[in-house]
Amino acid sequence: MSIGFDPILGSLLFSAGLVPHTAKPRVELELPTQRPVEMPLVTAVVALYREKWEDIAMTLNSLVHQTYPKDRLEVLVVVEADDQAVRRHAQTGLGILRDAGISSEIVVSDGNRRLKAYALNRALEKAQGAFCVFYDASDDIAPTQIETAVCLMLEKNYDAVQATVLRKGRSILSEFLLIDTAFWFRKYLPFVLSIAQGMPLSGEGLFLKTSVLREVGGFPEVLTEDAYLGILLTERNKRFGLVSSVIIEKAPRNIRAHFVQRLRWNRGYLTCLVRLLRADLNLKRKAALLLPFLAPLSCSLAFIGWFFMAVEWIASLWTSVPGPAFSLPALVLCLGIPLCVASYIHTLWVVGMKRSISFVILLPYYWSFIGFAATCSFFKNTTHWGKTER
Repeated sequence: MSIGFDPILGSLLFSAGLVPHTAKPRVELELPTQRPVEMPLVTAVVALYREKWEDIAMTLNSLVHQTYPKDRLEVLVVVEADDQAVRRHAQTGLGILRDAGISSEIVVSDGNRRLKAYALNRALEKAQGAFCVFYDASDDIAPTQIETAVCLMLEKNYDAVQATVLRKGRSILSEFLLIDTAFWFRKYLPFVLSIAQGMPLSGEGLFLKTSVLREVGGFPEVLTEDAYLGILLTERNKRFGLVSSVIIEKAPRNIRAHFVQRLRWNRGYLTCLVRLLRADLNLKRKAALLLPFLAPLSCSLAFIGWFFMAVEWIASLWTSVPGPAFSLPALVLCLGIPLCVASYIHTLWVVGMKRSISFVILLPYYWSFIGFAATCSFFKNTTHWGKTER
């Protein structure tokens, strides 16, 4: 073993995380083949907190331009009681929606010092639609998304359908995030879903049967309420789908905002991991779901192990003590990283994102950043929302 730190467990977890890289990326996801004569009422929920007007307007205008029948769509805009500036913006936004013939209402959450799930559940209490869809500010939604997703749910009797969320910005960090989200939705999630018949959900572009969401008591009040909900629905054998429709969301504005976002995601996934370990699922389905939820642990252990390994190698250059000739982390590093890079390149090529391929060679540096954030997430509390600045 190396004198610093040789994490066999971390290497094994990282190796398990390589399994989805062997799957084929999906060029297209699911689309409906028919449209019912009468469309059901759909409730779109937009939760706002300390948002800029241009970000709010982006989402609301996207809803106005939906092809879904305006008289079969209602929009509930959720604001916090003490967020007066956003409340004024929301009131202006309601005028835009109503002028387009869309029924809309502001829902005021009294969730002071509560998580986002509390606000979403306040909206759920007022939702009249047979289906609910959830969006955030700064979402640029494909115009046919609601129609496509609802038709798919009706045709295949899905309980939950997820749209693809791509996060875009102007920095190189945003480019890494874009690559990461494209890989997640076109290779990783389809692989997990095919085995587990369930998956972690994302809060944007998430379509749910209202009755099913109420059946489980609404969103659980945890940091990553959407991913946690995915476990609850999988455990109840609900049906999931991945609709071929895209949301473009603004990436975090800077490295600090990106770090805060990753910190929240990782800490939330640790909470999900604890719940998944006691889930009533067979071994095969549980093992498939463990792959994404083990990511904070595997990324952290890999980061710590490789850090100490690098320190040991550097120290060997300045001392007479030779560096390690072999270690399991070194083997994983030499074989696993090239496999991941090749997998990302293949995925981007298949889904038509060839412009981003030139950035892939730098992804290992980004993964070091993710590993650091994963390590820090073990020290984050579970009661602070952690607003992402965009």
